[in-house]
Amino acid sequence: MAAQYAFLAVWVIGMFGFIGIVLGAVAKLVAEDTLAYDEQFVWGRKVPADRKKTK
Repeated sequence: MAAQYAFLAVWVIGMFGFIGIVLGAVAKLVAEDTLAYDEQFVWGRKVPADRKKTK
């Protein structure tokens, strides 16, 4: 029975770890998203130079 609890604990920790990685990636994607990027790559519009994001 203890082996089953250990197996369940590993699965639960792994599942929450995977969910955390996905949430972190989505948060990074949302934080770095800009209107200029959407207009240029999603909508195919020309973006003026002053609206482009520079890093």
